[in-house]
This record gives sequence, C-alpha cells and structure tokens, in this order.
Amino acid sequence: MEANNISQNIKDQFAPDGREAIYHTTFYFNNNKLIIKGETTVPEAKLALYSDLDELNYNLVDSLEVLPEKSLKDKNWGLVNLSVVNLRAHSRHSAELVTQAIMGTPVKVLKEEHGWYQIQTPDRYIAWVDRAAIALKNEEEIEAWRNSNRIISIPDFKLAKDIKQKEIVTDLVAGSIIEIERENQDTYNLILPDGRKIQIEKSNCELFAEWKDREINDATILTKTAKQFFGRPYLWGGTSSKGVDCSGFVKSVYFMNGIILARDASLQFLHGDTISVDQGYSKLLEGDLVFFGRAKTTEKPMKVTHVGMYVSKGEYIHSSGRVRINSFDPKAENFNNYRSVTWLGGRRVLTRVGEPGIIRVSEHPWY
Repeated sequence: MEANNISQNIKDQFAPDGREAIYHTTFYFNNNKLIIKGETTVPEAKLALYSDLDELNYNLVDSLEVLPEKSLKDKNWGLVNLSVVNLRAHSRHSAELVTQAIMGTPVKVLKEEHGWYQIQTPDRYIAWVDRAAIALKNEEEIEAWRNSNRIISIPDFKLAKDIKQKEIVTDLVAGSIIEIERENQDTYNLILPDGRKIQIEKSNCELFAEWKDREINDATILTKTAKQFFGRPYLWGGTSSKGVDCSGFVKSVYFMNGIILARDASLQFLHGDTISVDQGYSKLLEGDLVFFGRAKTTEKPMKVTHVGMYVSKGEYIHSSGRVRINSFDPKAENFNNYRSVTWLGGRRVLTRVGEPGIIRVSEHPWY
C-alpha cells in the first residue's frame, strides 16, 4: 500500500530511532475510508503524514494518537521518587533493564499499562517504569518544582533520615535533585517528590541553581569525577554511582558536571566533533569520548558496542567489568589489545555543548 511507503518515509525523517521517539502506524480500508491507527510522540510526524496522504485524495479517518495518551488526563509529568529506578524495555519486571534514572529526574509520562508507566527521560530515552518509582505531576506542579529552590546531592551514596533524624527515609546517590523546604544553619529540610521529608547536611549537597550554571573550563574536572567511579561494578543499564554500564558511566561523569549526553554508546557516537581512527589517538584530548565495536565492511555495517572517556597519554577510563583505566599504547602495562583493534574513533563533545545529544542541564526546559 502506498500509505505504508509514505509512513515509512515519515518515520525515517522524524523518528528514526525507537529509543528516542515513538512512531507506529497501521492502515486499513473500511467503506472506502482509509483508517489510520497508531501512536507517536512526534506531533510534527503526524502532521507530515496527513499532509502527504491528503495528496492521494483518500477519505481519511484519524485514529493516530499523539502521546501522552488522553487517559492520563493532566498527569503528563513525573519525578523519579526513589534513589535509583530501573527502566525496562517492556512493562514487566522480567523485561530487559535498558537504563536507570535517579531521584529528582523529571520525566514525561506517555502512557499507563497494568501499573507501569511508559516515560521519556531528559536525554529523550523511552522506557517503562513501575508505578512506585514515579510521583506523577501535572503541568502546574512540575512548573512549581522547576521554579523551586533545590539541591543536588554530591556523595556517591548516603542514607537520609527524617527531619528529627530518628528514622531512615531513603538513600541518595550522587546527582539526586530535591526541593528545599527550609534552610537551617548547617542542614536543609528537603521534600521528596512524593512528599516525604528528609534532612541532610549542607556539606553533602550543593545548591542546584549554582551547580547547573558552572562551566567546564578545564577538562581535568571530568577526569577527577570519572576516577571517583574507580572499581565500581559494571551493570547493564546502570547509570548511577551504584553501578554503570559503559555509556551510563560517561553519561554520569558528564551529568555530574552539568551536561546531559545521549543514553547509549551508539547514540553518543552520533554527536560531537569526529576524531577518526586514521588521525590516531594522539589527536584525542582529555574528556573526549572513545568508541569501540565492529568497523564497517562490505558485508556488514559499523556497530558501536562500547564507549569510554579519554584521559591523557594514551589512556582512557571506561566501565568494562569494573571502572578502570586502559591504554592504547602497546608498550603500557595496562594496554588492552582487544579494545585497540576495535577502536572506531573519538567524539569531542565539549566543543559541541548546546547541540542535540549534548545539552546543558541549565538549558534543558525540563529542569
């Protein structure tokens, strides 16, 4: 059917990667009417589809829903309610863990299914999370949160007690963003997304407004942050100080310095200035991302499977079994031959901050 070809072209243009955008359509005729069913997160894709279909002179019946779904009513936003939550490929606990989100992450809620929410995170990643992990908000409530005074937690891990410091309420990880209820001399009283209250020392956090506006003037700060993850276990889908996969590691390092990267290695590979394999690792600078995988052949396309961050003198830090440093230099004790022969090049992201896939937290409208 010609409509299917048109729809595929629209998908390729507006929603080429299902990890970052939803676009599903089906077509069938009924009483000489072309009925269009499906869903999308991209309103522009729907407009383009109907514009192209109009030229075919079909009598169109619109059943293509633009998410969020109407059944959510005005609760189209949410805040992550637990220290670290698992986001899965499907709406069940047995589904693949594809990524994580930490407390205070604002998310767009797309649909609800059997006690699970399909959400989109600030890096555009789409996944499912169970109901207990999210505090739903309407537009007015999420806007009030964005305008509130907040802190960002700094320690890798900390237990937080109630206001009277008697009972543990939650744990916190680095990067948690929480609203301030009251400032005391040495502590803050904080309100969690679901209304629970805790108190933490000022020494364990930083004012969000000050943190988000800090510039990366020296890439050594990225290396310093990365080394704080030394020995942390590899965790498929992990993006917190409790455990990280390769792309989750570099993403966490950059986030703790105010920059949101794309989620997966293959997505991160699409952004930034290119340092090719032919140029060699000597052209890499501190903070550059280095990618590994299968090079393009006549039979198979390139496949990015791993990412790390360049440090200096041929060394890069990455999450492989655990967070560690390896070298491109064959003479070095920490030389990794497997990684060196599968190196696909680097991406310099610090020269492209503000572009898609490399967004400052301070410039992201969800924060």
